[in-house]
Amino acid sequence: MANYSNPHICQCLSRLLTFRRHFPVTISGHRRRTGQQLVEEVLSLAQGLIQLGVTPGDVVAISAYNSDWYLEWLLAIAYVGGIAAPLNYRWSFEEARLAMTAVRPVMLVTDESCYTWCLKLQKNDIPSLRWLILLDSPSLNFTKKWNGTTGKPKGVTLSHGALITQSLAKIAVVGYSEDDVYLHTAPLCHIGGLSSAMAMLMVGGCHVLLPKFDANSAVGAIQQFSVTSFITVPAIMASLISVIRHKQTWKGGETVKKILNGGGSLSLELIKDTSIFFHKAKLISAYGMTETCSSLTFLTLYDPMHETTSHPLQIFGVAGSNIIHQPQGVCVGKAAPHVELKICADASGHIGRILTRGPHTMLRYWDQILTNPLNQRNEVWFDTGDIGSIDCYGNLWLLGRTNGRIKSGGENIYPEEVEAILREHPGIASVVVVGIPDAYLTEMVAACIQLGENWQWSEQSASNEEFHLSRKNLQQYCMENNLSRFKIPKIFIVWKKPFPLTTTGKIRRDQVGKEVMSHLQSLHSNL
Repeated sequence: MANYSNPHICQCLSRLLTFRRHFPVTISGHRRRTGQQLVEEVLSLAQGLIQLGVTPGDVVAISAYNSDWYLEWLLAIAYVGGIAAPLNYRWSFEEARLAMTAVRPVMLVTDESCYTWCLKLQKNDIPSLRWLILLDSPSLNFTKKWNGTTGKPKGVTLSHGALITQSLAKIAVVGYSEDDVYLHTAPLCHIGGLSSAMAMLMVGGCHVLLPKFDANSAVGAIQQFSVTSFITVPAIMASLISVIRHKQTWKGGETVKKILNGGGSLSLELIKDTSIFFHKAKLISAYGMTETCSSLTFLTLYDPMHETTSHPLQIFGVAGSNIIHQPQGVCVGKAAPHVELKICADASGHIGRILTRGPHTMLRYWDQILTNPLNQRNEVWFDTGDIGSIDCYGNLWLLGRTNGRIKSGGENIYPEEVEAILREHPGIASVVVVGIPDAYLTEMVAACIQLGENWQWSEQSASNEEFHLSRKNLQQYCMENNLSRFKIPKIFIVWKKPFPLTTTGKIRRDQVGKEVMSHLQSLHSNL
């Protein structure tokens, strides 16, 4: 590991090897590893990477389910000076290929989650790729395999320092410690899952890893391993509550002490249910993004230590009020200790673009060329792309997203990517994709389409007639064109008038979203 004076995520290995030497630190399937065993696995992997020829600065892509192996690979890659590039295993082949073409990995580490598209890789698909590693093959020996735009997912380059700074913030605010048994509910390819994993590695807690989230498995793991902490998004929390409601006995509420929510605000109903079924847990909500290495602000939604009989549900952190939903937006709490925030507002008021600065911000987008990288990080404020305000108590109020990015079930969806695929359909003349509020997913993808000449819309679940479109056949069209399932619109609305435009001729996506909401509300009121 080079330059011990600089921040490095592998600095956690010393603590694991000494303080947690004989204690379990990972539980994954039937495998359990102590601190000593984990460190030995990481060092062994690192030695193998060096012998194979991986050098500092080389990119190693990982696309796999959560496991102890995934954690070990992340640390081993970092140990030898490589750059880990976590890819979303839910991507289609084309999305994964585009991502790898951008970051140019020398190695791809994967498992059964990606067999369908991994088998499609040919020698010339990714010229930089030299090795393919299958995590769940009978032998974990290295296998030499090869010699060798707007709306698309962006490669965000994060430093070791940013990850460590974020970890320290979570330790300070959430209260993670070596006594924690942490259940991984979020994929390690997401910044929320990755940053919380790093925080738990730093304190030496125990990681319980499920391959992917399943509510029944998660509830079972909470009880089996006496889980004390986990992170969630609204859709995950709703699924957990739904399963717990139907259980005859539920003991998880006695052990869970810390829950961190991200990816959207929890409804008051979900907060109340959480306080009932996890009655000993402190519930904290966080606001952030990949570009800021996860959480910028934190807000305590429920704290059993402050519970009173007259106020069974209280929102803490919002001075002077227990309400988190106000006309000025949604309160997302106060900035973390390391975070600077400011609002870039026009002369007309205090609402504007949310800017941030500090050691937590990304180095750059992967394909971005910096003329002055030191100035970029230390002096220039990063524009989050979100709109909001800061009240006199220091609370940040979030109004919306300026770039139209949709947050659905914890996933980022870029409308332009969905629009590009739908626009290729011969029956669609024009399309605008927006996110609409949804209690389960945070936002739901809705597509507003203008039909091509001679085409008709059918409300039937499926219509294969010539020049007929329906929701089902458009969703099938999206799948056939390699759009990930979570990006496929759940709602289609036939738009029979011109889309609203700005003075420069750009689609007013915010206005389209408002009209969609008005349309849906009128439908419900007429039921």
